[in-house]
Amino acid sequence: MLNRKEILRYLGADATNETMDALIDRAQAAVENAVRPRHVVRHVPLQADVALGQVVLAGTVLSSRNLARHLQGCEEGFLFACTLGPAVDALIKRYALTEPPMLPVAQAVAAAYTELCADEAQRPLEAYASERNLYLRPRYSPGYGDFTLDNQRFLFDALEISKNIGITLTEEFIMIPFKSVTAVIGLSPDPSLCHINKCMTCTAKNCPFRKEDEPNV
Repeated sequence: MLNRKEILRYLGADATNETMDALIDRAQAAVENAVRPRHVVRHVPLQADVALGQVVLAGTVLSSRNLARHLQGCEEGFLFACTLGPAVDALIKRYALTEPPMLPVAQAVAAAYTELCADEAQRPLEAYASERNLYLRPRYSPGYGDFTLDNQRFLFDALEISKNIGITLTEEFIMIPFKSVTAVIGLSPDPSLCHINKCMTCTAKNCPFRKEDEPNV
């Protein structure tokens, strides 16, 4: 179930009112009717070297000191991708043309729904980790910190994302459908490090989407 506070966070709003509640209810019903979630996962060995600022995933070296720090201590993990499907993009485009006031609300609802679907797709990974006394590090996606967007190409190739779940990648490394997520998820033996999520490790300290309970670091 979607958390209304998350929707308001994506809207950049601190509080709601009767009019906003009605818009959110409409958008949520429309998005829920449109979503066709799909995901793909691959279990991989990994090595993180903070000093060198690189991570080795399934034998491929990726340069990112932020990702290396996020995965420090992990020896295995998952490559992950999920999408809400193309109908959500079509819904948002329709609002842009026919009902502009609904556009930001639908965008916010779809963004919250993307995270919800990613969380649900991750449940079997949590079970895998629990059975082995390991803990999942939060998802870390290209575009955060110095883990640049061009790393999308590695994830697309490694997971065969276009073939498996129908997401395409533009020359600018933008995913279509837009409401899609790719990420690296580390498996850690140390639970004390697993509260640090992507907002807390991201260097964009003034991002308006930072959650209220996530301090700048």
